[in-house]
Amino acid sequence: MVIQRQHLCRVVVTILTILSVGNTQAAAPVLTGRWGDTRLPLQLISNCDSNRTQALVVVTFSTICPLAKRLVPQLNRLQAQYQADGIQLVALFPNGIDDLNEIATYAIDTQLTFPVYKDDLDSPWHEQLGMKTTPSVVMLDVRNGFDVQTVVYRGQVSGQWFGGGASNEKQNYLADALASFVKDEPVLLTETAASGCAIAKRARRDLSSYENTTYYKDILPLLQDSCISCHRSGEPGAELFAAFDSYETVAAMSDVMLSRMENRLMPPWHASTDPHNGLGGFKGDVRLSDEQIDLFRAWVKNDCPAGNDEDAPAEPTWPFSDAWRIGTPDFVFQMPEPYVVPKDRLDEYQFYRVAANFPEDRFIQSIEMKPGNKSIVHHMGAIIGRSSLEAQSANQALLKLYGLTGDKVKKIGDYIPGDPFNARTYPKGYALKLPARHDLFFEMHYTPTGEEEEPDLSQLGIVWADQQPEHVIETKVFNRKDIRLRPHMQHYEKQSYYQFSTDVLIYALAPHMHFRGKDFTLYKLENPGTPDESRVLILKIPAYDFNWQRTYEFVKPLKLKAGDVLFSVAHFDNSHFNPNNPDPEAFVRFGLLSEQEMLNMRTKFERVELEDK
Repeated sequence: MVIQRQHLCRVVVTILTILSVGNTQAAAPVLTGRWGDTRLPLQLISNCDSNRTQALVVVTFSTICPLAKRLVPQLNRLQAQYQADGIQLVALFPNGIDDLNEIATYAIDTQLTFPVYKDDLDSPWHEQLGMKTTPSVVMLDVRNGFDVQTVVYRGQVSGQWFGGGASNEKQNYLADALASFVKDEPVLLTETAASGCAIAKRARRDLSSYENTTYYKDILPLLQDSCISCHRSGEPGAELFAAFDSYETVAAMSDVMLSRMENRLMPPWHASTDPHNGLGGFKGDVRLSDEQIDLFRAWVKNDCPAGNDEDAPAEPTWPFSDAWRIGTPDFVFQMPEPYVVPKDRLDEYQFYRVAANFPEDRFIQSIEMKPGNKSIVHHMGAIIGRSSLEAQSANQALLKLYGLTGDKVKKIGDYIPGDPFNARTYPKGYALKLPARHDLFFEMHYTPTGEEEEPDLSQLGIVWADQQPEHVIETKVFNRKDIRLRPHMQHYEKQSYYQFSTDVLIYALAPHMHFRGKDFTLYKLENPGTPDESRVLILKIPAYDFNWQRTYEFVKPLKLKAGDVLFSVAHFDNSHFNPNNPDPEAFVRFGLLSEQEMLNMRTKFERVELEDK
């Protein structure tokens, strides 16, 4: 839940409609950030008393330019050195071939610490700044407001050039300009000739094989396969954007749809893995192929021809939104009483004991958590705990079920909006275990809407396994609580190591952060701490989005020997560059509430004895 404070950072938001360069007039560019957020260049400036931008340093980048990559360490050092002086670096990606996912991935792979933005294709900012190559730099004095005419320095970052020359201390052009600026001294060298890769703002693609694409023959089947399950009446995509229920609607929305597809924002999928790590990728991967995007691109380019409606595929039969996706449950656990969320309260946690207390172990073939009122249920979890009649407050239940570090918790199910893993049927021979003499605890995270809402009465549906399974699936949650995010921190890093006491097969992973989460990368380390240590990429989320949390299930399970390690690197952004951030001026610590911060990883695993030790 976004919390408004009286003394929130006030960022300049006055809309600038005309920018001038020389004698030319151009519309204000609209830049796009890693999450798909948009802003004008003047919105890059912070006017907070505690974090006032003095100079804006724009550096052009390309995901394929080798010189730009070599300059990243130097630029990171300059950002760190001059952060307290109000110097802000921004990475601008002007090439049309670079999509947002590639840009965010590039930032992780090169360890780029300052904000990244994709340039405006129709009103390019790099052209208004007179930038023609990657890399090149323009430094603007913004002490008296944003103005593209107040150029302090323009040209090369340093003496490194496209031909491979080395930099030396006499050719640190940008560093020298920054040093003079913060001392309020004249910059002696205000312009150099930039050297690098020529900017190509438009990507050239051969779409000749898609010339006969029509809506009914080609586009509608694509939408049915990849979009309409969410973009239909009663589902979130229709409420937040549009229901793709007619040619007229899709044609009218086609430009926006194409932009979201090209930048890999839709369909929503945020992770990648190494295709050579033996896991076979992810189950349920909804990403469009390059060919599918080209199909839609060609259709839009050809002015969205409808074609013959007789070519349309049959309309799918969609399930009712309130139907059980696991089929009819054998057993339904329900909260003991409805809960009414006060409309003026902050987001909160409630715990409910739901009696099970079976005399024997039970095994669960299918499980699904169903919120009673989706508008107020942020997420919910089903936790196993020993049966007891002891009355407990929410804080007492939290401590008893999670322990001091949070690693004690034993979950069997979750509900997180948008995660297909909410309803899970395990293959024959695989099941979850509900131990004898244990109860279930509903962990409910509510986010009031500010309006009178219907009471929540959430449920958990279960289909029992017909026999004891050969493979018992468990859940392990790894937590970090040592989170300390200072106000306006753009790139806060936490490294974590995860180990199991036995050999395991890991079937699925779910990283979790809150609003300030920026990216998450997970590796498998074999023989850690030895000369034979090796690192394999398991999961990379270059633009973590609190609104799109997902459990990532592998096609083939990840084998992890006892003693081997999972190693993660996560970054947080507590600055005004993060569009999800409720308050850049807050000092943020660990906490359960959304405006606080978390870092955990849920794993679905099986204890095994691996043969290839």
